[in-house]
Amino acid sequence: MYNNSGINKVFLLGHIESSPRLHKTAKAENICFTLKTVERIQKNSEPVEHVELHNLIVDKDLADIQNIEIKKNDLLHIVGKIQTKMWVDEENIKRYKTEIVVTQLTPVVNQVIETY
Repeated sequence: MYNNSGINKVFLLGHIESSPRLHKTAKAENICFTLKTVERIQKNSEPVEHVELHNLIVDKDLADIQNIEIKKNDLLHIVGKIQTKMWVDEENIKRYKTEIVVTQLTPVVNQVIETY
């Protein structure tokens, strides 16, 4: 039995910043892209936009099963988990990359409702 002592869960709502690309490895095919989230915060009593760029990985089968096609600027709601990869580069320096592994993906359709 596993003893999980924490929760690794991420919820994001944002726009696709980079065109999704297919990344193939020996084990899997993934769709990779950057999702941009914008928060409006107060800084020195002034409203300021804080932008975060999140690296996302979606299993191609997940997108295929849901019959979802995504493109740059689409608004998405995602659920996933954080994953950090570590490697040593050519200069023997440890490098890290943090990504969101997507487990649920939902396009959000903007609807404008006109009232007269």
